[in-house]
Amino acid sequence: MTKTYILATENEQETINLGIVMAKVFLDQVICVSGDLGSGKTHLAKGLAQGLGIEKHVTSPTFNILNVYQNKNKSFYHMDAYRITDEEMIYDIDTSELLEPKGISLIEWAENIDFILPDTCVNVYIEKTDKEEKRIFYITSDIESIERMAGIVYENTLR
Repeated sequence: MTKTYILATENEQETINLGIVMAKVFLDQVICVSGDLGSGKTHLAKGLAQGLGIEKHVTSPTFNILNVYQNKNKSFYHMDAYRITDEEMIYDIDTSELLEPKGISLIEWAENIDFILPDTCVNVYIEKTDKEEKRIFYITSDIESIERMAGIVYENTLR
């Protein structure tokens, strides 16, 4: 059973902070992210990397397709599948570690490679709003993980 958690971020730093929280909850999983250009996918990636303790500057892998960041025994795989236009292109990339990460894999535009993705992916859809930096996140995963994440967000929210 899956559940969708919906929350909003008001700025880039809050999106990065969401990624830090997600790194605590979704360790060793594939996170598939979709949303319009400029919706905040790379800021979420920066937060995930920070949550894994990776200090290296995270950039969008738009032209590289895949960036890999290491921290001791954890890896952060950041893939941008936007430019993958047919199935043959994905087979030129070694996806074994990407799809079974010891850390986290974030795949932007994952819908372009859905034919190779595991059923256990965490799915994130980012929606832009009328406010320039505000984003709505729809995060779908197993019920236990979503409830754990909601608890962490609640505990860290100023009331």
